[in-house]
This record gives sequence, structure tokens and C-alpha cells, in this order.
Amino acid sequence: MLLRVSGILVLCASIKTPNMTTEELTKIENELYSAVIEIYNQEQTSELNNRLMDIFISYRQVHIDYSDLSKQNDEALKRGLFIQWYALTEPSYLTGIENIDQDAEAIIIDTIEERICNNTLDKELKWMLNYYATWDFVFDRFKNRKGLAQVLANKTDYLFPTKVDRESMKKRGQMGRYWNSLARLAK
Repeated sequence: MLLRVSGILVLCASIKTPNMTTEELTKIENELYSAVIEIYNQEQTSELNNRLMDIFISYRQVHIDYSDLSKQNDEALKRGLFIQWYALTEPSYLTGIENIDQDAEAIIIDTIEERICNNTLDKELKWMLNYYATWDFVFDRFKNRKGLAQVLANKTDYLFPTKVDRESMKKRGQMGRYWNSLARLAK
């Protein structure tokens, strides 16, 4: 369920959201990210801290929603994995992502493990996973997944693209913002 709290859209984590689409989740991600940046650029107060806590709760639900879609939707799988990686590699006050749901995390990792073992990872997910493997601590809890462990152990730079479709990435939530921000992905 969506509510507007302190001028931002908040997903109520205690209420199961209907099956949201990746497009709907993109809109929510963009609003949450804009609110995070707005908060960051202001003098910190307890009210702003409370707003940031609401954003953390909302982003947790966004991740759960991506997890719910991940078995049937490659884009949701990619975004869910990105959120898991980003939650551990970037400060939460800059991303709005903190303390994601461990069950949702496991669903995403299990889906990736299944695709690794069935050799059905698409090219983009392969290079993304390979990139995230640089921060191998992100996957410490999942070392028992043999396929994932093999991917992590065999990471290589040759999978990383030299460019991405920047216009397409603009429509892919924080994941797209991140990939567009990398200088090594030529314009």
C-alpha cells in the first residue's frame, strides 16, 4: 500500500502490496531516491531522520516486491540483486537502502543459483554478477551456493561491457542510475 508521508511516497511494509510491475517500482524508487538526496542536502534534524527511516522501510518493501517478481522477471531479479549489493557497499543515508529482508535476499540468490546451474543467466546479469563479485563479502552468507561460489571465484574483467544504453538505464531505478554514473561505461 502506498502512502504519502512528509511529502514522500512510502510503501507500508506491514501491508502486502499488490503485484507491482517493474515500471511502478521504478517510479517509487525514483521518488525515494529524490527524497534521500533532498534530505542529504539539508541540515539534519530529528524530523529528517524520521523521514529517512520511512524511506529505509519503503525501500525494504521495494526489494521484497522485486524478490516476489524475480523468478519470472529478469529485470526484477537484476534490480533485486543490485539492491542487495548496494545495501552493503554504499552508505544508506545516500541510497535509502538499509536492512533489507533476508528472506527476499535468499529468494533472489536462490534464483540466481538456479540460473547459474541451468546455464540460463543472460549476458547482462552475467556481467553484473561478475562486477558485484569484486566485493565478495557481499555474498559471504551465500557461500554454500556452489554455482555462485564458482562465479565469484572465477570473476573476470572481460565480461564487463564498454558501454550501456544510457536512455534505457534511466528507466531502471537506482540500478540504472548507478550504471549510468560509471565513467568506464563510455557515453
